[in-house]
Amino acid sequence: MDYVICARDIIKKDKRFGSEPASSTYLAVPEDAATLPKATPDQMREPDVWAKKVIAEARKGVAAGAFGNLLVFVHGYNNSQTTVMQRHRRLRDDLRAAEFKGIVVSFDWPSGDIGAFYLEDLVDANKSAFQLVSDGIMLLAKYQEPTCEINIHLLAHSMGAYVTREAFKAADDADDLAGRTWHVSQIMLIAGDISARSLRESDQRSEGLFRSCTRLTNYSSRHDGVLGLSNFKRAGVAPRAGRVGLPDDAPSQSVNVDCSDYF
Repeated sequence: MDYVICARDIIKKDKRFGSEPASSTYLAVPEDAATLPKATPDQMREPDVWAKKVIAEARKGVAAGAFGNLLVFVHGYNNSQTTVMQRHRRLRDDLRAAEFKGIVVSFDWPSGDIGAFYLEDLVDANKSAFQLVSDGIMLLAKYQEPTCEINIHLLAHSMGAYVTREAFKAADDADDLAGRTWHVSQIMLIAGDISARSLRESDQRSEGLFRSCTRLTNYSSRHDGVLGLSNFKRAGVAPRAGRVGLPDDAPSQSVNVDCSDYF
């Protein structure tokens, strides 16, 4: 099964998911490239049932006293569910080939599938961001056991980096999460569509992000034409971290990997 947290609305007439923000739906999707998430009982699960199954999958093959691994993938803007599942499965298969023993889960926030609707996707990303923590990370953390802990990691692509940053910021400010224990191990940003300056140690926008992770790795490329378009749509005032890299005064647990030469 492929496991997905879907923050999209449900089109009841067609029993499919739309592209507007809504409460989270927990899905177990058959591991088949021709199968997409459906708003039907055969794929939908109760949150606790879903989380227990995901944690059990992350523990498979883990030796006594060792840590299991769970990677949450947060997709970018202009991604239809077809694209989301294609990328989820490519990531899953590539990690298996690299002998990754953990499990991949996708957080499917309600992006559209029209590139020109960048700003609309940005609004929907903001509306759904908190669910990444409240309905995803914290639900999974609830089922951690001292005898077999699971490392939770995040891989955020493009506008998914914005979703991730805003999720941690919102969690930092949420009264109902005060005093509840949760933490993630590694956060990886690929072509991150957030301003580089927001990742400075002194910038309040990323305080929660750095406080709640062990390590943050930012992968950047100065040849990224898509992020150049993002700058244009934002009037060119905020160079993106995925294009120019981390600022010099980023927190000590962060590192930048410049992929410019590769591309």
